[in-house]
Amino acid sequence: MAKQIDAVDKANAKVLADLITDLGTTDQLRVKILSKLLEAREGQSFFQTMYEEGLSFGFCPCCGHGNHWGVPEDELNIRGWVTQEKDPEVLANTDSESCPTYQESCKKKKVVM
Repeated sequence: MAKQIDAVDKANAKVLADLITDLGTTDQLRVKILSKLLEAREGQSFFQTMYEEGLSFGFCPCCGHGNHWGVPEDELNIRGWVTQEKDPEVLANTDSESCPTYQESCKKKKVVM
């Protein structure tokens, strides 16, 4: 019975992967599928899964700056990633001089934009 379940799980995973990569699949459906897959990891939070699977790290299409865009800094810190220590472009503290647009909330803007 366990072999049958494993085979069904693999078949379902293949169908979901095909749906995600299909050009005819809407972005909304892709997000739903990815969300369900991420939720399926028992005992893990969404941010933990995002971080461990490398789904949160990417490069800005405008400037090319690499960062964990989809995980709040507090959640990264729990996992041992302190952005200001890993990334020379990120200041420990920001103010109106270093970031006139966002000021003190500069580090937080990556997950709310």
